[in-house]
Amino acid sequence: MLKKTTLAVLGLTVSTMASAGMYSEPPAPTCTPGDVTVPCEAKQWDLGIQALYLQPIYSAQRGYELGGTLLNNYYNDVDPDWGWGYRLEGSYHFSTGNDITATWMHYDADSRLAPYYGPYYVTALEDFLPGTFRQYVDNRFDQVNLVMGQHVDFGLLKNARFYGGLQYADIQVDSTYYYNVPLTVQAGTFGVRTFNNTDFNGVGPVIGIDYAYDVTPSFSITANTAGSILYGTSRINRADVYNVGLVALNDYGSKHSIVPSVEAKLGANYAYPVAQGMLNIQGGYQVVNYFNALQDIEFQCCTRTVAFSDFGLYGPYFGLKWVG
Repeated sequence: MLKKTTLAVLGLTVSTMASAGMYSEPPAPTCTPGDVTVPCEAKQWDLGIQALYLQPIYSAQRGYELGGTLLNNYYNDVDPDWGWGYRLEGSYHFSTGNDITATWMHYDADSRLAPYYGPYYVTALEDFLPGTFRQYVDNRFDQVNLVMGQHVDFGLLKNARFYGGLQYADIQVDSTYYYNVPLTVQAGTFGVRTFNNTDFNGVGPVIGIDYAYDVTPSFSITANTAGSILYGTSRINRADVYNVGLVALNDYGSKHSIVPSVEAKLGANYAYPVAQGMLNIQGGYQVVNYFNALQDIEFQCCTRTVAFSDFGLYGPYFGLKWVG
């Protein structure tokens, strides 16, 4: 009797376990992400220099000048010449992937543009006369960043550096128009020039990401994006000057401005081991744009209003950076 009872209990237990196995939910799938790590603690320095070959670009009123004649007018794109600049960089690396980095980007290039068409002021008439002119433009740009960054590895092939800090920018665009004037005006003025100068300087927070994908242990594809919001002062000065020394017309304005900016780069990096560290050979293409940073005097039937313009730079870069 005891034997039969024991067999019955064992049979019921096996049946219950089998039923539970048949009707229980399957185990949930698991996903194992790639490792996200920071470098081991280290103290290093790096120094870098890049050559920049860039072209300035504007928007709105400052991006155009009139062409043609009084009765047959059209808009000419202001297309400044390409010019050289440079970027200097220095960093101190410490702890587990942290760094303090200072960078300085400098650009200064002149352009000679023609022919354009526009008004100049004649004091004897107390009015504007139309005329053709040649334009000389000097674009100057300085950008200084002081930031703190954190390096992060995403698996074996991908890494990124997140950074934030302060940015200072100084933008100056000075334009001089040399007019072709009639003999009657030439006799009284000995020539007419117009100075149309604008600038912006400001400071504010900046954040960004440097990204790299290692194709080989030495060669990587790189990308960067950054953004800032600067608070500063924007100014405009437009003056018609006769070569006899008379300032016939002078417009000046200054205002506080909030100017956002964006920056992006796409390039490549080759790391070459040297006796005292690593030498990185860099190259790529970059764009920088400051929104509504500049002012301009806009003429509408010889009435003068203020317009705003972006300031941008774009072009290739190449350079070297030593880490050790």
